[in-house]
Amino acid sequence: MPLPARMKPVRASRMKIKALAEKADEILTMIDTGSDENDETLNAFIAEWNSQVPNPYAYSNFRDFSSWTSAKQFTKIAFNQEKFYEDLTWEELVQLITFIYQAEGSEADVDFALRLLEKNFTANPSDLMFWPNEWFKDETNLHISLSAEEMGGYLMAASNRYVAGAPEIELKYSLPVGGWD
Repeated sequence: MPLPARMKPVRASRMKIKALAEKADEILTMIDTGSDENDETLNAFIAEWNSQVPNPYAYSNFRDFSSWTSAKQFTKIAFNQEKFYEDLTWEELVQLITFIYQAEGSEADVDFALRLLEKNFTANPSDLMFWPNEWFKDETNLHISLSAEEMGGYLMAASNRYVAGAPEIELKYSLPVGGWD
């Protein structure tokens, strides 16, 4: 299931992504060869890179990105601007959850969809989807299986935000007490 049409991320040209990915690798090389966060030249490179993307990164983001993704995906993620949708619908919520849970897009697109869900629901969607034992604060819930609709029901109930067209969802497990970290 694709992302809802109106929620698709901004696409930068391949040339722009390639050029910025190469610059991200250059910045990482500078860091790896001893430039620290107080280095003026490094900070100028980072500032110039950040001036070209909607989501700027800090020194630590450049230092650490290679441990979890490629420079190309890191750059694509910087172009994705998540927003709050006041008029989010049930169908769109289920599409977002399905897209993320089934990892149907690129790494950058899945990251964007997860951040979009987090922007629209304050109930830590990532933990609900991937670490339900943490979300429910109950170690016996590690291997529970929730449908996209059930996840949507829990996100709405925990965030106290109900979207248009949402059906009544029976919540099999109690909502955790105390919120999320």
